[in-house]
Amino acid sequence: MDIAIKIFLLSLCLFETVNSKIEVNSRTEEALSTVVPKILANRNLRESKLDDHILVENWQDYVLANAVLANYLNILMVHASKSDFSLLKQSNHCTIYVKTPSSFRQTIVQLSDNIRFVLMNLYSDLNQIQLTLDNFPIHLKTILLLIAKGTEQQIDTHLPNLLVKGETYINESLLILKNPRAKTEQVKDLIVELESLISNVSSEYAVSSQIEDVQAQWILFNDLFAQLAIQAENGIHDFLLQFNWVLEQFIQLNVSSHRDLILNLLKPKVIEIDRTIDLLKIISETSVQISSTYTNQKMTDNTNLILLSNEEQRKEAIKNHRYELQPVAVKFARIALQRHDEFLARTANREKAYEDFLSEMSTADLSILLTLNV
Repeated sequence: MDIAIKIFLLSLCLFETVNSKIEVNSRTEEALSTVVPKILANRNLRESKLDDHILVENWQDYVLANAVLANYLNILMVHASKSDFSLLKQSNHCTIYVKTPSSFRQTIVQLSDNIRFVLMNLYSDLNQIQLTLDNFPIHLKTILLLIAKGTEQQIDTHLPNLLVKGETYINESLLILKNPRAKTEQVKDLIVELESLISNVSSEYAVSSQIEDVQAQWILFNDLFAQLAIQAENGIHDFLLQFNWVLEQFIQLNVSSHRDLILNLLKPKVIEIDRTIDLLKIISETSVQISSTYTNQKMTDNTNLILLSNEEQRKEAIKNHRYELQPVAVKFARIALQRHDEFLARTANREKAYEDFLSEMSTADLSILLTLNV
């Protein structure tokens, strides 16, 4: 059993001893019977749930797929400008995702349009997440500071509102990421079907190889949002079903009488939530930056590539795309690496940063923070 739980049990026992009134004892016993099992269950769930090591270790590769995908897709558009042909070996063959199987060229246009649509929507979501989560860490710190140094009146007045505001932060950001597969799976299915059709009707290696390259980058892209969805789910659970829930139980008991106990229980959870939010923020920030400075322009201007009419133009377009990819990838890899290193440094210092914050902030600072968080 965690030392925090032992402290919690001891504190509640002492609380019963000091407060002999029947109604107080009744409320305490009720809290004991509900809060302790809930905390233990949440602890077990936290220990058994998926770790974020996959995302932490691979997010830099995942976000680079954004730029590489746009580059590879444009090269595929150039290949599609060479000739058009039916993707059907037999005219009565049916397709599920390819809308115009009689035209390879139109199918590549469909693929490009679908990818552009998904990218624009997902990176709009990431931009919203980045903006929304900017203020969330100071929101968490304000709650802890309120518990540590707030008057009973301040706690009663502001804590319920801060919990509601925290739920709003979560609902406006992390819920966006809960179901990305609905947006990414259709493109994945379209690429798989296209690859299968191409293998039956065309022996041109350059085309099939380029489709495989696009598919590989889309899989990385899809994996990124699958991992983001896992972390979003964890973040939602950690805040709404653990952090908020525990505080709501103590609000019923009188928070100011259990300050140290509440802080001991919640600080590890706050640090965990802060870390998750930090990771999602740097991924969102880097992805949005790559999208706004490279991918969007490549995806928006690529329709002219399928209209190229001579071989020299095609060779030049393919050469330019291949030549520019390496410096672009290196540039964004350096940005991602720098943010990753900064994230690891903050993670190593996160607990101390919270301790310093609670130690250094005064009651006057708390009043200012509460005013800003109205």
